[in-house]
Amino acid sequence: MAVSVFDDKSIIPNDDMVSAVLENTNSIWDELQSYVKAEFPNITGEWKHYGKTSGWAYKLISKKRNLLFFIPQNGCFRVRIVLGEKAVACVAASNLPDEIKAAIQTATPYAEGRSIDIDINSCEQLESVKILLKIKFNN
Repeated sequence: MAVSVFDDKSIIPNDDMVSAVLENTNSIWDELQSYVKAEFPNITGEWKHYGKTSGWAYKLISKKRNLLFFIPQNGCFRVRIVLGEKAVACVAASNLPDEIKAAIQTATPYAEGRSIDIDINSCEQLESVKILLKIKFNN
C-alpha cells in the first residue's frame, strides 16, 4: 500500500475526495494551507503522483522551490518538509520539540537536504510545522 491513501495514478485527488478521507483533520489541512499561502509569497500548489509506493501528494511550491508536501491518509495527513544544511543547523538552535530535532539530525542527508515527516492528527503539531517552514524559507 502506498504512503498516500490516494494511489491510483489515473485519478487526481480533488477537494471532495480529500475531505472524505481526512474526516476531522480536513479543517487542519485547510488551516495549514491557508497559513502557508498567507505567510509566504508566491505560493502555488499542485498534486503530484510519486509512484506506487508513495501515491499522490499535494505540494506547495515557492517559485521553483518545494516548500511542503501534504500526504493524505485515512483520518489524518502527513506533512513532509526537506531542509538544507543551513536550516538543519537553525533547527538545532530552535525551540522545537526534542523528538523533531532528533529526527532531523538522524535523517539521511541527500543533495536536496534532510526530510522529516510529521503526522498531523490534531492542531498540536501545527506550531512545529510553522516553525520548520519559517526556518526553511529563511535559509
